[in-house]
Amino acid sequence: MKLLLKLIMLSFFISFTSCEKDDSMSEDNINREIKNEKEKDECETAFAYGKPEEAICFLDDDELNSNRWGWSIGPISVNHSESYLIYQSAGGCNLDNGELIGTLHVVYESDYVLVDFVANEGYGFFETHLFVGNEKYPRKRNGQFTVAPGQYTESNNYPDGSLNDNYKIDNVEGQIYIIAHAVVCPFKKN
Repeated sequence: MKLLLKLIMLSFFISFTSCEKDDSMSEDNINREIKNEKEKDECETAFAYGKPEEAICFLDDDELNSNRWGWSIGPISVNHSESYLIYQSAGGCNLDNGELIGTLHVVYESDYVLVDFVANEGYGFFETHLFVGNEKYPRKRNGQFTVAPGQYTESNNYPDGSLNDNYKIDNVEGQIYIIAHAVVCPFKKN
């Protein structure tokens, strides 16, 4: 009987500790932790926007069950060099609601991708999240698509802000998609 009880407790412990955990920005918790009142009032979420023929709004994609706005850019083929505009506060993927805060430069060569976030004057990046993959969106452990920035393949944090951020993704092949997200705040370089 004691053995049976131990097995039941062990099974419960394993099932409890192996539950899927979404990183810091899950689908259900799309608001990031606010560090101070100034940030609460002035910082915004931002996404890079592709040209109309390559921008896939999260809200318009039937393959995705999300209430988050933003875009997946693609498909992009090798030997690609393009710049994309980064918008903050473009709720509903409506650019008229948004504000242009920077540019995303993407270069896709034979087996790597270079991505540069560049902020416009008066803005700074406090977090960047980047997804590069052969599907439109990253997947959770359970196989479902997600657009939660905490699930993207790359990320950086800048507690004091930064005017730019750079990524190099190696071992890339085939057609790819990119999602570029940032937390943007008013910023002046000292």
